[in-house]
Amino acid sequence: MEKVVAAILAGIPDGAVFGLVALGIVLVYKATRVLNFAQAEIGTVAIYLTWWLQVGAGIPTPLAVLVALVAAALLGAATERALRPLADAPRLTVTVATLGVSAFLGALQFVIWGPFPRIPPRLVSGTPFVISRIPFPAGRLLALVVTAALGVGLYLILKRTLFGLGVLAAAQDTTALRLMGLPFGLVSSFTWAVGAVLAALAGIILAPTIGSFHPFFMTLMVIPSLTAALIGGLTSLPGALVGGLVVGVVWNLAQFLFGAAVPGAEFVAAFGLVVLVLMIRPQGLLGSEA
Repeated sequence: MEKVVAAILAGIPDGAVFGLVALGIVLVYKATRVLNFAQAEIGTVAIYLTWWLQVGAGIPTPLAVLVALVAAALLGAATERALRPLADAPRLTVTVATLGVSAFLGALQFVIWGPFPRIPPRLVSGTPFVISRIPFPAGRLLALVVTAALGVGLYLILKRTLFGLGVLAAAQDTTALRLMGLPFGLVSSFTWAVGAVLAALAGIILAPTIGSFHPFFMTLMVIPSLTAALIGGLTSLPGALVGGLVVGVVWNLAQFLFGAAVPGAEFVAAFGLVVLVLMIRPQGLLGSEA
């Protein structure tokens, strides 16, 4: 029983990482009605950049992370700008285009850094925290704290600032958005940049806890993260965080209970969960009807 409790508790910080990526997915979807899969590989690029700056250039960890996050934001905004000619195309067309960008970035990682796994330096070190006799590495608790802080911060920005309200209005009425004095292009670029930063931060936190990373590393995180976004509701930022925590717990429990006998049990459990939730509540746990 203690091992089951440990699996559940370990799923909470893992779910926080899924929630970070899901936040980016939901934010971009709320503003542009596009599922942006490119942000996953932008996150992987940020991990490589952080690793290279730390190991290759000897830059201190905080500065390396900051540079990588700025690069991710610029790459996210550049991706939105490159796909802007598709603004009037069906949303599915733009979504497929983001998959193309993701594949391109993944191939670029192979060319620049090679296919071999890399070992990232730890972001934080120290004795693991012990909760109910269960040790928790500091990196996993860092994921939980960062996700909570960013979730609250984004919520306040979107609900309490003019620009945030413009982001929420972007996908609903672009004319009203312009009457507010906010160009749609600026709002769209901002959301794509923030989505990329969230994926990058999730990857930078996650890689040291796993112990290695490789090309297309964050693409593997898209599956549980998109599942989290769907469970929480594609129109709800709090729902993305709640969905992330739910998926994290189910993901770890499936690995613990069935992983030895059923390879990929965590994926089956995640997909089964999202089907169950959408059958009962199609808009997700905290989403609203369109």
